Amino acid sequence: MLMADIQKKELLKDNKNKIGIYRWNNLLNGKSYIGSSINLGKRLRDYFNISYLEMETKKNKSLIYQSLLKYGYSNFSIDILEYCDKKDIINREQYYFDLLKPEYNILKTARSCLGYKHSAEVLAKMSATRQGKNHPMFGKPKPEGAGKP
Repeated sequence: MLMADIQKKELLKDNKNKIGIYRWNNLLNGKSYIGSSINLGKRLRDYFNISYLEMETKKNKSLIYQSLLKYGYSNFSIDILEYCDKKDIINREQYYFDLLKPEYNILKTARSCLGYKHSAEVLAKMSATRQGKNHPMFGKPKPEGAGKP
């Protein structure tokens, strides 16, 4: 079993644009986390970004993010449990939840926002939060040809 920090380069390369289920294993306490992604390479790259983990732990109470920051990558291993089709990902993730009972997962039911449609009310609220100075392009010059048919 290799430590996650040693596996990093190979994991990112081997899993680019692949769909599947993964598991983080804490080598010190035996606890684990099950996750899934329709782009494992991108998802794993996020995990290996300390500033991303720090930012996300401020927004939510992700136990795996907190544990990676606390124990460090050298105290974790990561396994790709299975590659699968996009349509099967939630069922396969739930299979591993039920089989392995991961302690770091807060939710015990696999779910995804893939294909989720926000209500008109929620879309309006999200739009309102990105107006004026909060808009990502506020104060930036428009790209050449922007707004032309």
